[in-house]
Amino acid sequence: MKFNQATLNKDFVGILPLLDSFSILHRIWLKFVSCNGDYIVTPQKRPQNEYCRFIRSCPEGLKRCRASVTRCMYFEPDKHYLFPCHAGLFILAIPLHSDSNCVGALATGEIRISDFFNQSNLEEKVKDLHLDTKKLLKLYEKIPVIKRDKIMLLGESIHNISNCLIKLGIKSETAKMIGPNIIEDINERNPLIPNNISLEYSHQIVQQASIYIYRNFKKPLSLEEVAKHVHLSPTYFSYLFSQVRNQSFSNFLMETRLEKAKELLETHPNISISEISRIIGYNDSNYFSRVFKKKIGISPSSYRHVTSYRTV
Repeated sequence: MKFNQATLNKDFVGILPLLDSFSILHRIWLKFVSCNGDYIVTPQKRPQNEYCRFIRSCPEGLKRCRASVTRCMYFEPDKHYLFPCHAGLFILAIPLHSDSNCVGALATGEIRISDFFNQSNLEEKVKDLHLDTKKLLKLYEKIPVIKRDKIMLLGESIHNISNCLIKLGIKSETAKMIGPNIIEDINERNPLIPNNISLEYSHQIVQQASIYIYRNFKKPLSLEEVAKHVHLSPTYFSYLFSQVRNQSFSNFLMETRLEKAKELLETHPNISISEISRIIGYNDSNYFSRVFKKKIGISPSSYRHVTSYRTV
């Protein structure tokens, strides 16, 4: 994506030499991005690599790239982060904050860590983009391999630069672009959301998915819907979710619904079992009762009886 020169003020233009120097020296593509995932300033002396350009030629690929970059805004300031993107590479991110507000981030994609993704993993990640797989693999192999230790040292250097940029006051145009709901959406607390959802940066995607599930479990929620919400393919999202949470998406959804059912059984003695089944997202009350008994050990009516006896 090209940036519009007319929209850039002198502060933005002033960081171009820094972006160019780092991009050429370290064979990366360091850019300044807004809180919405837009590329505000990109290197002029080093083009984006062919692999990423090919991915972004597909509308869904472009959408996922933007979503990956937007993740930079969810991180705490004063640190640098390395996390995988949707297409088998890594992003090094340094979020920029001024006066407690997120104003954007310095981010470099196109990082290929040695021996992290094999061919089969890569094919699985991008197969639903319907691009030429052979061409993708060929372009991927052309990307220079960089050691993780070197990237982390680079991140420290870029972090130091970011502090200088903050002092220069890079905030005017980008501050206008901040979507007030971006940070609120991820931090907004819901009575059903437990406090132990991981806040580690490597778990951000699953955190977003978990919050979405907690807010929508009463609906006929599907794996495909949640995967679309976090801009991942259903296959890769299912894999990532199970790796982070050590359980499948379907099992997590079921447990979420059953926890709500237990709460209703304990606190609302006048609501029927069939109505509770409907409230938590099960249209078939008989199916709900079977699932409840299998997981909890007793039927919903027995659970209600036992818990009501305990409170007497």
